[in-house]
Amino acid sequence: MALIAPPPTAELFPKLSHHPKSALYHLHTGQRRVLQTKTSIKTAHRHLKRHAWRIVNAASEGGGQGRILLSDVVVKRPREVYRGRKWNAVDLTTAGVVAAMHLLCGFAPFTFSWGALSVAVALYTVTGLLGITLSFHRNLSHKSFKLPKWLEYTFAYCGAQALQGNPIDWVSTHRYHHQYCDSEKDPHSPLEGFWFSHMSWLFDTDNIKKRCGEPNNVGDLEKQPFYRFIRRTYVLHPIALALILYALGGFPFIVWGMGVRIVCGYHVTWLVNSACHVWGQQAWDTGDLSRNNWWVAILAFGEGWHNNHHAFEYSAKHGLEWWQIDMTWPPPTTAFHPKLHHRHRRRLPCSPSPLYTEQRKILQSRTSIKTTRDHRQAFRVVNVASDPYSDGDGSTILVSEVVDERLRDVHTGRKWNALDITTAGVIAVLHLLCIFAPFTFNWGALWVSIGLFMATGLLGIALSFHRHLSHKSFKIPKWLEYTFAYCGVHALQGTPMDWVRIHWYHHKYCDSEKDPHTPTKGLWFSYMDWLFDTDRIANLSGDPNIIEEMEKQKFYRFLRKTYILHPLTLALLLYVLGGFPFIVWGMV
Repeated sequence: MALIAPPPTAELFPKLSHHPKSALYHLHTGQRRVLQTKTSIKTAHRHLKRHAWRIVNAASEGGGQGRILLSDVVVKRPREVYRGRKWNAVDLTTAGVVAAMHLLCGFAPFTFSWGALSVAVALYTVTGLLGITLSFHRNLSHKSFKLPKWLEYTFAYCGAQALQGNPIDWVSTHRYHHQYCDSEKDPHSPLEGFWFSHMSWLFDTDNIKKRCGEPNNVGDLEKQPFYRFIRRTYVLHPIALALILYALGGFPFIVWGMGVRIVCGYHVTWLVNSACHVWGQQAWDTGDLSRNNWWVAILAFGEGWHNNHHAFEYSAKHGLEWWQIDMTWPPPTTAFHPKLHHRHRRRLPCSPSPLYTEQRKILQSRTSIKTTRDHRQAFRVVNVASDPYSDGDGSTILVSEVVDERLRDVHTGRKWNALDITTAGVIAVLHLLCIFAPFTFNWGALWVSIGLFMATGLLGIALSFHRHLSHKSFKIPKWLEYTFAYCGVHALQGTPMDWVRIHWYHHKYCDSEKDPHTPTKGLWFSYMDWLFDTDRIANLSGDPNIIEEMEKQKFYRFLRKTYILHPLTLALLLYVLGGFPFIVWGMV
């Protein structure tokens, strides 16, 4: 990701309320005056009751008024969607789909299984977090960051499976919302009623066209064949997903993977349009009704910090305070942090190995496959005898130009320490458990395995241990850093400090004699054998300063001291939930 605006500040944001917006402007000005002139809580309360929160020109707007429950927002223009008008085909189809999804939820208590629930949670995260929040909203609607096209299209396709409309229509409506926010042209303002802003507006597409005109604000998407294809074939994709779910798990997977999941996504998204313009706090003077609502933020992956978003709509980060949880934000892009932008491209302060340098020269100078084959000998390491850990002559690794010249035999001819024996024993036990996988298979166990693999592998190892702790590629709040690091502990790849230390050695001494796991000592050595020879790593590399920062933090010291207890706790929890099958699939 790239090109995210710098962190917004109060100095960057203009006082938009100075631009009159009829009754809305007077409402906001009156509120501010009351809050500025109050001398006590009692005085402010008296003003609130008598004068401050009234909209004075409601009659001239053509409708009655009534205050929304537990809110100071007054309905100025109540709109009746369901009666007194002609429904077009699009409105009838939309209402039918929404009704069908809600009816499916009625079967949820009778079709519950852990597998069906896991499918619902996984698809909700993929379609809601990646599809709607990350793609439709922050990427396509506001262009808050850039993605490679293949990744942009992948996330957008996830959003299409949320059944909230195709990307072009979704983005067009949302851009109109920001352009005409809480005015007469806003597609879904609570000034026309809470339920209108929540969902009723969906069933009156003619009204949106009458207010805003044709969707001519999405030319950037309409130029791309992918989005035009999704719009033309939109209904086919959720149907295809439903068929796949039925084939995998029958009617329960349809109920939970389509009905429950889609309805939850509906109402969480709709709450951003309704609740976040009715309940909450306004940290910024945006001239509209947008609010920061903490409980919607939790449900909607950070979208509830809506006043922040309306103040800085081109920022990919909605949670501006350290305590404002925004699950869609991490990891940030380098453009948001200019210092990281340069750090990301600077090589570590170490010299590349002679092997790497020679290989790079050959690959840069080659003009054909034949030339590469002619230079095969150039990939050999010439000073084998100078390597104290060399066990003899090497050979070219299969389907590769890399020569394992410094072969290392880990398993024989040396004394194994307790740590090496424990590591080998744990890996052997986990591999033996795999034998039981075919005999303990069930869909619940499979989805538990996939869910834990994503949590420990993606969030724990790739995101936390590697890119964050080892390379400091981005910054995240401490509570989130520790959460992701704790996920990594359950991958059973070592404590955070040990993992980071070894990986830092690898980058510092890459493919040299001191590299902890170079394939020049053998493919299997670089693959796993190096794990069973910790004395070699200690003798070659010493104790780096790279993890001093981690050693100062009690959390990482605690994980190192109690490391083995955490996977054991997870194993016990899995056994309680699903017995031996959950152990086999969830741990192995």
